[in-house]
Amino acid sequence: MALDKEEMSEKVLAIAEALLNEGGAENLKARTIAEQAGISVGSVYNLFTDLDEVHRAVNMRLLDRLGATGLAAMADLERQGVTDVQHRILAMAAAYVRFVEAHPGSWPAVLAFNRRRATRPGPDAYDALLDALFDIVAGVLKAGDFGLDDKRRALAARTLWSSVHGIVTSGYVANSNNRQAEEIWHQIELLVGVFVKGLEHGGAFAHAETKSE
Repeated sequence: MALDKEEMSEKVLAIAEALLNEGGAENLKARTIAEQAGISVGSVYNLFTDLDEVHRAVNMRLLDRLGATGLAAMADLERQGVTDVQHRILAMAAAYVRFVEAHPGSWPAVLAFNRRRATRPGPDAYDALLDALFDIVAGVLKAGDFGLDDKRRALAARTLWSSVHGIVTSGYVANSNNRQAEEIWHQIELLVGVFVKGLEHGGAFAHAETKSE
């Protein structure tokens, strides 16, 4: 039985994600997608305007999955009765590391795609997924007694996310050995520990704002 348009779109995206994960953005080709889906190249472009749209749709699926992974990690800690902010942030960081390890080609392709995205005039669904990731971190910080208003909490969440993300993406190699993985994790523990202590003592924003005056 022939697949309807929505089902075929899902099939194309599943194939595209597998291709990205196997070889990154360079591995994403309309002809390969068409051959594996059992359709013509023209049919691929009837479903999606171009390969960028296919790539973007795969990225949105990955970002949505990453958000679900973070929420699941927090829900697991809640069931265990864990409320310590530093512990929860580290659990989220660990979930992120596992996600990157599970997507050795498609996640770097997300980052490469983001770097070449044209600036958009306003928020869209893609940006909303990114904001949702920051909101998870902000929610963890809100549980701490840091005295942050919404604006500062959002800034702190983005700063923390970006910092952990930087450590992971700059140090992670698909075939990292145990020593490399251990070094990456030590860096994350140091960063999170210093960051949380700075918020606890109220000096982080005061110092930054003094420097900017």
